[in-house]
Amino acid sequence: MSSVLPVLCGAVLLGAPGYLMLCALDVRLCLRWGWAPAVTVLLTVVLGALFRVLGIRWTLLSAVIGIVLLVALAAVVRLALQRRTARRLTTSTSTSTSTSTSTSTSTSTRAGVPAPQDWSRGTAAAVTGASILSGALVAASAARRMGGISTLNGSFDSFFHLSAAAFIRERGDASFTTALSDIYGEPTFYPVVFDDLVAILPFDVITAANAMMLAMLAAIPPAVAAMVAGVSRPARSAPLLVALSAGAATLFLSTPAMALVMGLWPIVLGVVCLAPAIAAVLMLTDRRHGAPGVGTAAGLVLIVIGTALAHPSVLFSVAVVAGLRLLAGGIERMLGGGRLRGLIEVCAALAAAVLFVAGSHVLLSGMALTKPSLDGVGSVLGEILLDSPRIPAVPALLWPMAALWILAMIGAAAAVRSREVLGATAALGLLASLMLGVATQIDHPLAVALVNPWYGARERIAPLMMCMLVLLMARGLLALLESGGRRRRSLPGALAVGAVVVTVLIALVTPQRLPLMGSLAYTAYGVQLTPYVTSEERSFIERTAQELPEGSVVLADPLDGATLYWSVGGVETVFPTMSRPLTREKTLIAHYAHRAGTDEASVELCRALESVGPTHLYRDTSEASGQRINPEDSERWRGVHDIPESRLTLVDASGPYALYELDPAC
Repeated sequence: MSSVLPVLCGAVLLGAPGYLMLCALDVRLCLRWGWAPAVTVLLTVVLGALFRVLGIRWTLLSAVIGIVLLVALAAVVRLALQRRTARRLTTSTSTSTSTSTSTSTSTSTRAGVPAPQDWSRGTAAAVTGASILSGALVAASAARRMGGISTLNGSFDSFFHLSAAAFIRERGDASFTTALSDIYGEPTFYPVVFDDLVAILPFDVITAANAMMLAMLAAIPPAVAAMVAGVSRPARSAPLLVALSAGAATLFLSTPAMALVMGLWPIVLGVVCLAPAIAAVLMLTDRRHGAPGVGTAAGLVLIVIGTALAHPSVLFSVAVVAGLRLLAGGIERMLGGGRLRGLIEVCAALAAAVLFVAGSHVLLSGMALTKPSLDGVGSVLGEILLDSPRIPAVPALLWPMAALWILAMIGAAAAVRSREVLGATAALGLLASLMLGVATQIDHPLAVALVNPWYGARERIAPLMMCMLVLLMARGLLALLESGGRRRRSLPGALAVGAVVVTVLIALVTPQRLPLMGSLAYTAYGVQLTPYVTSEERSFIERTAQELPEGSVVLADPLDGATLYWSVGGVETVFPTMSRPLTREKTLIAHYAHRAGTDEASVELCRALESVGPTHLYRDTSEASGQRINPEDSERWRGVHDIPESRLTLVDASGPYALYELDPAC
């Protein structure tokens, strides 16, 4: 199957609902398409909860109808407010007062800040097109070595989300707390928006997940462009700077690595929303156009909430920017003569940082899950600066990032010289992201507390660096474009623009970058990881799943690929994900299933087997079995491994893969 149609459908599902809502509310934001995913997340969460209460199944049809109704309701409310405002204006006795009130109300009732860039429709369309093209090139480059849109991602986390999407598709429940109840054994909070969207794409689960993953990668350049457009100061060169910012976003590798190699798809959705959320925080505190009205502030806060709902860990990156904005603003006030208020803001920022670290140490200590690299701190810092993820097969190349760093340093110097709070915030944010990345390598309670919110993984911190670096790059380009006399002004700016464009075009086709990562968890497993399921095993599972009678329940070590019986074959499995058993009943089965029918069998074990009702057993004895590639984790299902042959009747076999009918013996 060609990847074009599925990815296009994924992109429409990710962006169109939010875009239509922004249009319905007449939100004045540059590059609405870049802001749209965060709004789509909000709509998905609202509809998922509402459908759960009303007993409506989560399907593509019901979701489309729900979105259309919400968009229509928003448009009606906006029109009603506008008419009410118009009636008030007609009763005013003063023309000047009426005009002033009209302007004020018009601004405050919109959900976005008045766009600082006064672009024509043609210019806005061209910049939007350039940013979307940058995203399309990212998706195309990433997909080059995936082996096709229906190729299975072999990473650990992908198996969880394939099962999650299959559960939502089967059960029709998309709510935050109950969508994955069958996996967790009880209502549990989980950011399921990615899985919700995958569940209603009209393709098989694997194709749908891959399509949405590529659509999210394609959405990052427009999101970064929207951030730059939202916070940069007006300039004739602004459209060019925004388009180049979208191109620059294609050079960063940590987020593609999380998507393509690690299967961390919900965090990638959070990264898509991160740039607009950062812009929202900066726009909320921007006083260049006066204080934002109630409607403006509410709309921007909702963008931040949408980002948190996409993936909560991204909210901490937004919090870092908010705290640094407060710190930079306080310092600027102190230098400008407002010492008392500036000192209060600086103290508030420092107090927030202390609370952040203390709260992380106490509440998030269990999130330090990433093992530090064996490389030295200096080597790791170099990899962070080049945004090279912890994947040995991906080289840390200097040239793709060199132009961005040079321009960012020029931008930081220009911002500091001009005492620009936004530039200072970006510079501090860039420095903070580097410090946080290095802290992932330091085994000290303070360092661990600093990075707990990002699971101790520098790839999750790297999107913050991306946003800050691109903001400073745009400022550096602006400084060069405005430097010198009229005759000399174009040369340094033209050279800088050319350097960025050439770097982007070469980096997108360089085989050692995005195309390489597109293969590591899809086809070239030996370069990076051993697959949990080979193509032969997948074929066996798909075939035997179709032959099993209705009501069958498959028992297996999930590290043997048996989760595909549910996510691909639609057959219930005892362990639908490769996570540890999450209920007492399934833990008993995992540890002691082999004791059934013996004197060692407990009453609780027999009750668990009767409740869960496994009817078949799947075994993988290949070199890629769970016991071979991950023996420590596979030991959690030792009771399943040791079920005696006397309780098994062979149903089908193909090489090292076998399916048996199981006698529960209780």
